[in-house]
Parts: sequence; C-alpha cells; structure tokens
Amino acid sequence: MSSSPPKLRGQMASNTTTGSGREQQEQQNAHALVLEHVLPATRLMEKRRQTLAADEQLAHRRELFLEKEMAFNLREAVIKRKNLELQENLVRFGKFLQENDGKRLRAKRRAADEIQLRLRKEAEIESLTEKLRRISAHEELTEDSLAKNERYGVYLEHVLEYVTSSTSSVGQGVEHSMGFREVDDVLRRYTTLQSSNDLLTETHRNFAEEESHLKTTFTQYLEEKKDEALTLNNEIAVLKKELENKLRQKEEVRNQRDVNLKNDSQKKMEHGRVCMATENLFRRVRSRSAVKYKNETDPLERLKVIGEYIGDLDRIVKMRYKTDPGLTD
Repeated sequence: MSSSPPKLRGQMASNTTTGSGREQQEQQNAHALVLEHVLPATRLMEKRRQTLAADEQLAHRRELFLEKEMAFNLREAVIKRKNLELQENLVRFGKFLQENDGKRLRAKRRAADEIQLRLRKEAEIESLTEKLRRISAHEELTEDSLAKNERYGVYLEHVLEYVTSSTSSVGQGVEHSMGFREVDDVLRRYTTLQSSNDLLTETHRNFAEEESHLKTTFTQYLEEKKDEALTLNNEIAVLKKELENKLRQKEEVRNQRDVNLKNDSQKKMEHGRVCMATENLFRRVRSRSAVKYKNETDPLERLKVIGEYIGDLDRIVKMRYKTDPGLTD
C-alpha cells in the first residue's frame, strides 16, 4: 500500500489538530459553565489543573518541535552534504571534460599534422616520380641522340683524316695553318663559325629592324610635314584673304579720305566765300548805317549785324508802304 502524499498527510494532521482543538474548546466551555456554579477554591484548583495541563501540552509540543527541528537539521545536513558531493562531482566532471577536450584537440592537431605530412610526402613522391620520369625520358632522348650522332663523329674523324692526309702532302706549314689536329678542333671551329653566323644574323636582323623603324619614322615625318604644309597653306590662303580685305579696306579708307579732303576743301572754299561776302556786306552796312557798329572780326557777329540791318530796312520799307501804298520804288 502506497503512502499518502506529504501535502495530504499535512492536511490530515492539520484537520486532526483542528478537531482536537475544537473538542478541547468545547470541553473548556463545558468546564467554564460548570465552574461558574462551584466554589472559588475549587475553581482555583481547576484553573491550576488546566494550567498544568497546558504546561504539559506546551512541553509536549516543544519536544515535538525540537524533534522536528533536529530532523530538519539532519535532513538539511544530508542535503548540504549531497550538494557538496554533487559540486565536487561536477568539478571533477568539468575537469574530466576539459582534459578530454584537450586530448581531443591535441589528437585532432596530431591527425591534421599527420595528414599534412602525408600530403607533403605524397606531393614529394609525385614530384620525385615526375622528375625521375623526365630524367628517364631525357636519358632515352640522350641515348637516341647519341646513337644518331655517332655517325657524325665518324664523319668528323674521316674529315680530320682527309685534312691531315691532304695537308701532309703539301707540308707542315699548311697543317699548322689549318689547326685541325683533333675532332674537338673541328667542333670548336664549327662553334666559332656558328657564333659568328648567329652574330651576323642578329646584326642583320637589328639593322633590318632599325631600317624598318627609320622608314616608319620617315614616313610618319613626311605625313606630319605634309599635314603641316597643308595647314600652313590653309593659313597662308586665309592670311591672303585677310590681306586682300585689308587692302580693299585701305583703298576704301583712302578714297573716303580723298572724298573727305575734297569736301573739306569745298567747304573751306565756300566758307572763305561766305566770309568774304560777309565782310563786304558788313563793310557796306557799316558805311551806310547810322548805327556805329564795332568792327567785328567774327563772321557770326558780322552776320548778326547784317541781319539786324536787313531787319531794320525791312521794317522801314513796310512802314513806308503802309504810309504810302502807291509807292513802288
């Protein structure tokens, strides 16, 4: 049979305690009703008995409380001890995990290093294998070339024998002048001639490139000069047109100047005539007028005087005509 849950047991205990408390309260109320009708001494004894019962009940409860407190303290100590054990186990487990992580990382690093080393060794093996293959191929080519060039060695030996035999019949001086005593001499001579030929070929190629460059430069120079000549010719044509315009303008200005000079001369001549006529009229006015005019030299003042004189004559004529209408002179 399973035990009741702690909460249910606590509720049952509290209900039991509440029920016993109610019974005690009812008993106390019944005793209080009974003690109201008894003697004071009996009532005092009853009160003492109730006090002793209450003290006993309080002591009993104190013992129960102490027992519970001890049980709780024991339980708390057990819990603390278990908590400390769990913490120690947790610390040991954390150290264990850290050590395992360190070992795992070191193992991974060692594995990566081993992989890198293996890859380097494999690459080195492949490189050495390729190098060995090239060396083997070069060795095969060298052997083939040696086999092919053996006939050239034989040919050179025949050439040397021919040169030696041909020069021995002529004399020692010719042999010394040729300088071919061994096959290496012939090869060195060939190498010298080949170098000279290469040098001459390179020089010829450089000269050809330089000639081509000079031709290109000369062609570009001619094109630039042609363009420059065309530009200068265009500028010359424009300047010629401007010169013609300037000459035409100069001729027009010269003609205009001649016309202006002619007009000025004409005006001066007319001005002189006017001045002479004005002078003559001014003299006649001064000689005939009763007004003593000054001898003015300014033509405008003289013309003013002449105008006044003519105006006076006109007024005199009009007044006379009014007084004598039949006058015709």
